[in-house]
Amino acid sequence: MFSSVKDTFKISNGKEIPCMGLGTWQSPDDVAKNAVLSALASGYRLIDTAAAYGNEKGVGAGIAASGLSRSEIFVTSKLRNADHGYKATLDAFELTLKKLGLEYLDLYLIHWPNPVQFRTTWEFAMAETWRAFEDLYEKGRIKAIGVSNFMPHHIDTLMKTARIKPIRYRHRG
Repeated sequence: MFSSVKDTFKISNGKEIPCMGLGTWQSPDDVAKNAVLSALASGYRLIDTAAAYGNEKGVGAGIAASGLSRSEIFVTSKLRNADHGYKATLDAFELTLKKLGLEYLDLYLIHWPNPVQFRTTWEFAMAETWRAFEDLYEKGRIKAIGVSNFMPHHIDTLMKTARIKPIRYRHRG
């Protein structure tokens, strides 16, 4: 059992992830910045955000203001639904890094498997999105790649073309 916010567990690629973290959903930039600062000062080392949350700048500002080295903080973000596809994913990833003010992500997730924009082409869009994730992972730009809100049939479809098995991520609350 975990006894501290600094406790970690290993994910499938061998990387360590803190067992507890700060989620920033529905936190505007100014609130996110202060929440990240407070969480990091309290010992939290996992910060979770997403492009769709609209607060990556605030999260990045909190990380920068914390005084901690980048290697001490595990940062997760998620791809916005409208940005599925190979090139769109690469562009969205660069924008996420820019907003966060970071050189890499510890974990990048496909936020949703079947967004409305790709309802009739979701299998192809997801395969191309995952191919971009794999390329970024292999270049060291992301330390771990995974999925959020996926059902078993989404994972099965993804695994038909994936070279790297995704880390499954779910919020508990």
